[in-house]
Amino acid sequence: MSPEDQPAAEQSWPSEPIPAPPIPPYTGLAVPTAVPSTSADAVVAFILSLVSWAVCPIIFAVVALVFATKADRAIAASPATVGGSGLNLAAKLIAWINIGFWVAIIFIGGFIAIVLLLAGAGSTPAHP
Repeated sequence: MSPEDQPAAEQSWPSEPIPAPPIPPYTGLAVPTAVPSTSADAVVAFILSLVSWAVCPIIFAVVALVFATKADRAIAASPATVGGSGLNLAAKLIAWINIGFWVAIIFIGGFIAIVLLLAGAGSTPAHP
């Protein structure tokens, strides 16, 4: 059998490339994407953490931390629909700084009060 008598094999590869779809012209507009809504608990926690600097410092800061924890759980449960993790982080930081500040003030004030009491306990009044 000569090479001319053999049937030619069909060439299936490489085939002609599939044309790419046309690229739309640049309009300067961003493609709209779904933006998750901010957690209401995160907003409340942030507001309470700010208010705690002026009114009932430790109480409002602790309540802000409770709301921040609730917001963390809601954001973790559905991250595609609930957002606000940055706002929630800010609320936690502000609340913890406030708590730390007032605890330090209480300890320093208590230490100064004890020192003043001890210093005054050993002195005798000078009466003529």
